[in-house]
Amino acid sequence: MFSGIVEEAASVADFKVHGGGADLIVQSGLDHAQTRLGDSIAIDGVCLTVVKIGQNLLSFNVALETLRKSNLAALKIGGKVNLERSLKVGDRISGHFVFGHVDTKVKLLSKKTEGNSTRLLFEINPEFVGYIAPKGSVAISGVSLTVGEVQGCSFSVYMVPHTSAITTIGSLEPGMEANFEVDMLARYVRAALGSQAGVNNLSISFLKEHGYVG
Repeated sequence: MFSGIVEEAASVADFKVHGGGADLIVQSGLDHAQTRLGDSIAIDGVCLTVVKIGQNLLSFNVALETLRKSNLAALKIGGKVNLERSLKVGDRISGHFVFGHVDTKVKLLSKKTEGNSTRLLFEINPEFVGYIAPKGSVAISGVSLTVGEVQGCSFSVYMVPHTSAITTIGSLEPGMEANFEVDMLARYVRAALGSQAGVNNLSISFLKEHGYVG
């Protein structure tokens, strides 16, 4: 579990794609004295498991499904990734609860400075539009952001200078893709509503079949 408050933009030290997925090594400037094998760390919003640690180098195995759903397949050696260690019980939650389970990729349509912030307009697959609400939360490449406007298959978020400076979001340009995770509350509400609709449809079918309704 994460909060979407990125700790650093770590460097990709090595990245190899193979038939079973990929192997990723990142170089981190954080103190990893307490990091252990098996710990979860979010890389660009993707929850990955630490499989090796050595001199600020963290190694991860990346599954094929992760490569399909996220933009990790496009990583380049020397590039930057957002890194966040998992939450500890009792920590402050400055963002929102983030699973690290990326749902899809979003494409940046436009980037515009507005006062002391930057407005980012993203295009998203229609099937995920129902999970996004104005003033709700989303995670973009692991960064917790508040939704501004929602229109059709696009939505906007506003980025303050601090976020731009310490994360990779600030380097996004129109046409580039980022990882997207819906808010967990929206996820469960949508699932519950979908289940209720299914129950209602079954009930109506039963009543019609037995002649109780026309």
